[in-house]
Amino acid sequence: MTSIAGASSAYNMPFDRSIFSDPEMRPYLEDYYEAGYATMCERVAAMKEAEANGEAPRTIALPDGSTGTELSADQYERMIPSFDKWLEMQQNFSAFDMLEQSGDMLAHAEAAAARVEKDLDPDLPSGVRTVFSDGDRILGYINKDGSLVTHDGGDALQSLVAGADALKLTGEARIAYLTKQGAAILSRQYPELATTSYTDATMPTRREFAAEWYPDHDVDANYESMINELRASLAERQSWHKQQLANIAEMRAFLISSMQEAEAA
Repeated sequence: MTSIAGASSAYNMPFDRSIFSDPEMRPYLEDYYEAGYATMCERVAAMKEAEANGEAPRTIALPDGSTGTELSADQYERMIPSFDKWLEMQQNFSAFDMLEQSGDMLAHAEAAAARVEKDLDPDLPSGVRTVFSDGDRILGYINKDGSLVTHDGGDALQSLVAGADALKLTGEARIAYLTKQGAAILSRQYPELATTSYTDATMPTRREFAAEWYPDHDVDANYESMINELRASLAERQSWHKQQLANIAEMRAFLISSMQEAEAA
C-alpha cells in the first residue's frame, strides 16, 4: 500500500481504493473528476453553441461503410456521470482494480509463455503411454495423465472414458484399464490392431511421435507459432499493465498537486 504523501504530512494517508470513500479526499477527487471530463464538457458546450446557431449535426463513417449522424449535445451530456455517481462507480471498480486485474492477467500470460516454452518443446517426451494403430494409421492414443485422444476409426474408444470415470480410476490404473479395454474393443474392428505401450523412460519425444504418425505435421513450425502467439499476447498484457501503472501514477501526482494548491491557498 502506498501513501498519498507529498503535499504535507497531513495528507500522509493510504493511496488505494479507499480514497474514493474517504470524505477528506472528496474535494481533491472532484478536481480530478473535473479535469478528466473537461475535454468532453468542452465538446458538449461547443456542440450546444453549434446547435443554437442552426448548424446541422455532423455525419460520421460507420465500421460497415455506411454513414450516420453524430450524437446530439444532450445525448453526449447524459453520458457524463455526476461527481457523486462517478465516486460510486470508482468504489465498485476503480483504477486500482484495473491495475490489480492487469497484474493478474500479466502473471497468467507470463506463466503460460514459460510453460509452453518449457513443457512443449518438440524434443521433450511426448507424454504418450499407449498407441492404437492399424498398419500405418493411428486410431488413438492414451497420454500419461490418463486423457484419451481418438482419430477417425477409433471413435469406439470414447465410450471407455465414462467407464474409467465411473470407476474413479487415475494414474497407472486408468492407463491400464483404457489400454486393455481399448485393445479389446478395437480388435473386433481391426484384426491387425497393434497396441504399443511406453513407459516414462521409453516414450517417444514429440518430434519422434509426430514423425511416425503425423509426417505432414511440422512440429518446429507449430511450436514456433505457439511461442510467437504467446509472446505477442504477453507483450499486450505488459503494455496494458504499464498503462495502468501510468494511470495510477498520474492520478497520484494530480491529487498531490491539488492538495498542495489547497494548502497554499
